[in-house]
Amino acid sequence: MSDTSQHEEGLNAREFSKSKNRRHLLDSAAEAIFKHGFRGATIAAIQEISGLSRGMINLHFKTKENLLLAVAEDLSNSYSERWNKVALDPDLPAAEKLRRIIQLDLSPDFLNRRDVAVWFAFRSEVYSNPEYRKSIDSRDASLRDVMIELCQTLIDEGNYPDADAELATDGLIALLEGTWTDFHLHAEEFDRSKAERTCLYIAKSLFPDHF
Repeated sequence: MSDTSQHEEGLNAREFSKSKNRRHLLDSAAEAIFKHGFRGATIAAIQEISGLSRGMINLHFKTKENLLLAVAEDLSNSYSERWNKVALDPDLPAAEKLRRIIQLDLSPDFLNRRDVAVWFAFRSEVYSNPEYRKSIDSRDASLRDVMIELCQTLIDEGNYPDADAELATDGLIALLEGTWTDFHLHAEEFDRSKAERTCLYIAKSLFPDHF
């Protein structure tokens, strides 16, 4: 192996290790919030869960505040990537896209005890740190615009004379947010299948020829 190849391999290994540690710190900080609450997610708690040093936290994020902000952004980006993949799929009709966005919102990938608890924890801090809002706001402009466009397509296709795409979107978003609150408060009794049927029941009442 040439010196150049060995150098490149060494750089790749270091970059992989750096990325792995960063990912581990994000997961550990989220776990700390879940276990101890937002105020209890101290550097010491994050260190205990991660097994990494304070120096490693400083290396990747400089401050605990930066790390916590990165957790909020990470949760938001993960969700956005998934619904964008659905929204941009050229092979899916509008009704199926809306159905899959609803199903995605209710899936265990996002609607789980840790992530929902973390989401609500960040919400409780919005007034003291408005920077969190863009990552945990249920009125995410991009998603809302996509849903309005999908609803308008369904209205045009079904010729629903009294339908309003913006009101339909706001109603569905409010329903999903209420479902997340119900899960947060009653995770043990929560019926995921019934929640999905409820949301699709409302979608059918709005767009009866599509659901």
